[in-house]
Amino acid sequence: MTHIWKTAFSSSTAGLALVAAMIATPALAQDATAPAQAADQSGQPADIIVTAQFRAQNLQDTPIAITAVSSETLAARSQTSVTDLGQFAPNVALAPATSLQGNSVAAFIRGVGQLDSSFALEPGVGIYIDDIYYGTTYGAVMDLTDLERVEVLRGPQGTLAGKNSVGGAVKLFSKKPDATAGGFIEATYGSYDKLELRGSANIPLTESLFLRVSGVSKNVDGYMKLLDYGCVNPASGIAPTGTNEKGCQIGTEGGIDVMALRAALRYAPAGSPLEINIVADVSKDNSEAVATKLLYANNPGVRSYVPGDPTAGIPFDSRFITASKSYTSYATYAAGGNFTTVFGIPTQVAPGGFSANPTSSVKSWGIAGTIDYDLSDMLKLKSITGYRKADGTSAIDADGAPLTILLQQFNYGHEQFTQELRLSANFNDVVDLTVGGFYYKATDLLTGRSAIPTLLFDFLVDDVVKNRSASAFAHAEFHVSDAFNVIAGLRYTDDKKTYDYSRRNVDGTLPSGAFFTPNFLLAGLDGLSGTFKGSRLDYRLGVNYRWSDQLMTYAQVSTGFKGGGINPRPSAPDQVQTFGPEKLTTYEAGFKADLMDRMVRLNGAVFLNDYKDMQLVRYQCPESVVFSCSVPSNAGDARVFGWELEASLHPTDGLSIDASAGYLDFDYRKITNPATLVTKDMIAPFISKWQLSAGIQYEADLGGSGTLTPRIDWSWRSNYFYNAINNPFNQNNAPHLVNARLTYQGPDKDWSLSLGVTNLLDSYYYAGKAENVGSFGVVTGVVGRPREWSLTAKKSF
Repeated sequence: MTHIWKTAFSSSTAGLALVAAMIATPALAQDATAPAQAADQSGQPADIIVTAQFRAQNLQDTPIAITAVSSETLAARSQTSVTDLGQFAPNVALAPATSLQGNSVAAFIRGVGQLDSSFALEPGVGIYIDDIYYGTTYGAVMDLTDLERVEVLRGPQGTLAGKNSVGGAVKLFSKKPDATAGGFIEATYGSYDKLELRGSANIPLTESLFLRVSGVSKNVDGYMKLLDYGCVNPASGIAPTGTNEKGCQIGTEGGIDVMALRAALRYAPAGSPLEINIVADVSKDNSEAVATKLLYANNPGVRSYVPGDPTAGIPFDSRFITASKSYTSYATYAAGGNFTTVFGIPTQVAPGGFSANPTSSVKSWGIAGTIDYDLSDMLKLKSITGYRKADGTSAIDADGAPLTILLQQFNYGHEQFTQELRLSANFNDVVDLTVGGFYYKATDLLTGRSAIPTLLFDFLVDDVVKNRSASAFAHAEFHVSDAFNVIAGLRYTDDKKTYDYSRRNVDGTLPSGAFFTPNFLLAGLDGLSGTFKGSRLDYRLGVNYRWSDQLMTYAQVSTGFKGGGINPRPSAPDQVQTFGPEKLTTYEAGFKADLMDRMVRLNGAVFLNDYKDMQLVRYQCPESVVFSCSVPSNAGDARVFGWELEASLHPTDGLSIDASAGYLDFDYRKITNPATLVTKDMIAPFISKWQLSAGIQYEADLGGSGTLTPRIDWSWRSNYFYNAINNPFNQNNAPHLVNARLTYQGPDKDWSLSLGVTNLLDSYYYAGKAENVGSFGVVTGVVGRPREWSLTAKKSF
């Protein structure tokens, strides 16, 4: 503990120095204002309204660490996906998951989150669309279409947002229809034949009924070239597999093909206590698999096929690694024609036995209804009902070579229903109280084929996961005086999850238990079921004091949890095991300041996370008939000290300067199960000690000829590990990422033309790494997007 507080003192001193640097230096990054640093008539930045505490509040009066970003700022930063949001929010990491996790997002806030997209596991960061919880990381790489704002809440939101928001929450708020007719159309062309169309129309149907329709279509060619190894290396002894119509290229990865439509209907009679909002959306994402590059290859037990000689052929080694920093791979997404050594015996993998499609698709639709009714001046009722369904297919070629070590193709299905009721009351401006209940029910389906020749696995999966959660909550804010408030919150949650397993041979028969037959280790799993049940009480206690119009401070203790579940990948029936929830208690103090006549905005927080029962995967199961395993278990306690700062400056009309900084110091206090292979000197995934972002924007008035606005943004984080078991293979060295944009807006502000460049420095980097050295002798990396330019024309009407 002494180490923690010594670190806290030295880090806080560094933080104060950094604040001074941010104020004195023209740097821009985290936008803490919405909409887009809009100004009121006095030239001051406009107030930002957020709803984190169940009611509309000024951001500067809300005692929570929140980053709020408007749609205009998202566009100026070239942020179009959920995974872009982590670049400019301190201690936030949002990245596309590796191909092993399908079309999903790796989301972490303050070092708490979830990397595995399995339906058996729960997210550690809650994602919400118009206050409706999305219960899985699969399909969460959402396009930021026609949004009003994004709120990123840092720290456990156990009483406000509920379970699985233990690290924090990302909330997307769509623009509501209103009485003003209008809209926009926008077209973008850019690198890799990028063609993107966006549009929205707001249509008043009557004095009380309003409609808003929006849509997006985005197509970008893949930037990772899949090369035919036999074609590139004709003397290798491996025959070409492609038609060579494009030279030696047989395909690409990283391409984007997205279409989405959304319709919102709002009924809001003037003077009526009733408002009804109904939203329906549909989207189709037929994108390619994430761009993946082989980084390490050493499995001499796998060789290319030579008829009659299982000891001949080419071994799986570094020859299949393409040139450093190149956007190329030898992945074929096909099982074919090699030997693999199992228990010392060379075994042939059937040539052409299994081919996967290099896609990462999601098709989804949903409908939501929100009813607001004012029962009286002091009593308000809100009902939020939502249904969402998502289906898709993702393929994995973990070896990145024409040989077969691990090849999978899975079909994912997610269906959920949510219902939330809130009753809010204001008692003579002395107490604001909200009580309510929440219900979540989901059915998830995982089907597909998994070929792992080194383990004699080639089987079909048809698993069903059923998830039910119900909670009741209360949140009260006591206004002791005009300046002093006391906050208290409680939430009780009851969870139940069931996992039904199906493991079949590829011909549909049941695996045999006979030794050395295909899938013999899986015998007895088909038809088994595992169930997790649990309950949890979370609380929040806090105080805040407004010292003046310029400064508010707060302190609080809050809790949250990530739900328990069942092992999704048993290698034997005795590995069907449950695990309990992760638990977090956070002690936090912060301030929100508007200084120098609101020319400077500075928000900060310091916190200590007490992390219990961390869900770590253990890889050794001495109690099982199969010693080697992959079983989630509660096996760690940790403490995390950190702080965050966000600064926003408006020194003169048209000039906006912002900056953010985050610091994390992770310390395992206890590892309760050494079979996780995690040691106390390691740190949890996605924890960067430092995270910084900066940038600047200036809107130059060209008189009667419009405006010209150059903008540049920079972000950086220090090194982090992608796996709980830290080693150089899964360490990520994050780059300096710079985006730039130049926008001309016409004199009537009804049209604009923008030239944008992302990854301006053309940094070659990895967004994530999948390390399987111990099991398969393989490491692959998700290659970040290269430098790309785009030209966007927008017309408002």
